[in-house]
Amino acid sequence: MSKYSGIWFWYENDISIYWNRSNTFYVYNGDKEINCFTVNETMTSKQAEEQADAWLEYELEEEKLRHADDMEFQFESPDLFKM
Repeated sequence: MSKYSGIWFWYENDISIYWNRSNTFYVYNGDKEINCFTVNETMTSKQAEEQADAWLEYELEEEKLRHADDMEFQFESPDLFKM
């Protein structure tokens, strides 16, 4: 299947997700592919968009939690409070 026969979903911060109309979604930041995921079910384009939206929302939430853990660790570090 040609790369140009799929559907693109566009998001903020130059993020896009390309669905190949099969089971695979490719995630881009600008022109660079940064991730991919699969959904093993037959989908309409609307269902594919919902899957892409849900995947991105989950990934962004996970990233926030990772950064929150890093911040918490910094504040718990005893060296942070040395003068």
